Amino acid sequence: MKVLSKLISATCLSVSLCGGVQANLIDNGGFENVGTSSPLGNYGSASTWQIYSSIPEWDASQNVEIWSNDFIVDAYEGNNVLELNAHPGDPNGQFSIFQDFETVVGQEYQLTFAGRKRQQNSDESFSVSVGDLTDTIINQAFGSWNEYSYSFVAVDVLSTLTFTSKDGGSDTTGNIFDAVNITSVPEPGTLALMLLGLSSLVYSRKQTAK
Repeated sequence: MKVLSKLISATCLSVSLCGGVQANLIDNGGFENVGTSSPLGNYGSASTWQIYSSIPEWDASQNVEIWSNDFIVDAYEGNNVLELNAHPGDPNGQFSIFQDFETVVGQEYQLTFAGRKRQQNSDESFSVSVGDLTDTIINQAFGSWNEYSYSFVAVDVLSTLTFTSKDGGSDTTGNIFDAVNITSVPEPGTLALMLLGLSSLVYSRKQTAK
């Protein structure tokens, strides 16, 4: 009976892990790695904020700012955050960051990230897109992190996650992000098969014990 209980516990743990702990498909989602590239200009410092043309794993249409050590706002996790609206190379362009990652066509995925406004009275807005998902957020709440969660379905074997500021290239402040995470959603059939296997095991043990 003790052996059976251990088997049930182990299987339940496996089901829980399969349903709740998945690998993040986004690299450097917390913006902790700024790489070896030199920051642009003589702005800020390594202990506060600096401007980069891009950072590891992410591409950018304009420059981005990385804030460190709770500069202006506390990080949602880790030490760094990214401010999308930075000092532009093209004031007529848009601020965007994007990252490609491998996906399975038709598979469902979950996107989560933290975002916040920089200034209380500013009009800060952005769009997020990936797979079959597109959404625009206008005027995030100020003073705390907003936690965003989306489900989307992959439409190609290579998906692109994109954040784009809707404020225009001349607006150099706002749209702060942290903790970007994408995980695959287990198919119900996978969990059902595990539970079916457990039921069969329990039934077999009972028949043997008779």
